[in-house]
Amino acid sequence: MNDIDITIIGNVASDVSLNFTKGGVSVAHFRVAAGTRRFDRQSERWTDGDTHFFSISCFRDLAHNVVASVTKGQPIIVRGRLRSRESIRECGEHMHTFRYYDVEASVVGHDLSRGNASFTRVKRAAVIENETRYLADSMAEAGIAEEDEARALASRLLGRGADSELDGADDPDDLDDDEVVDPQTGEIIERVRL
Repeated sequence: MNDIDITIIGNVASDVSLNFTKGGVSVAHFRVAAGTRRFDRQSERWTDGDTHFFSISCFRDLAHNVVASVTKGQPIIVRGRLRSRESIRECGEHMHTFRYYDVEASVVGHDLSRGNASFTRVKRAAVIENETRYLADSMAEAGIAEEDEARALASRLLGRGADSELDGADDPDDLDDDEVVDPQTGEIIERVRL
């Protein structure tokens, strides 16, 4: 059976939640409300039609990016595979069949016809690891540091990994002179240690 690809243009109708499968795969869930509008020639005005709600699921890296980028109420475009499921419920003496529509998203983005957004490219863990190894190997070849020291130093310079965490960062007197701290949040803005 062929999958049905669908594109939904609407608004985020719920908060985005992040969960994990038993296998450790990240999954983001949220709902999208998509309505129709049509021009009524008799009254010469636009009228609202039915509103349809879709449950959206995003997996892996897309899930993390959606959690970081999407909030309730934002205009959004979702493209993915349509899935439907049925549930039969008893209501008094009658049985009612409810049909739910779910979308397994492959692409999620903001609707830029209704606002603006900025884009930040996210580097995958494999790319970050390759950059750290390349820098460490270059420092080791140049004689700047031994292999283990070069790896730790590369992690610090790139601001990545456990080696880049500061011990005792809660105490401002423990900070090095070359670290700049945001006075409102206490976050380290600039960190360069050689």
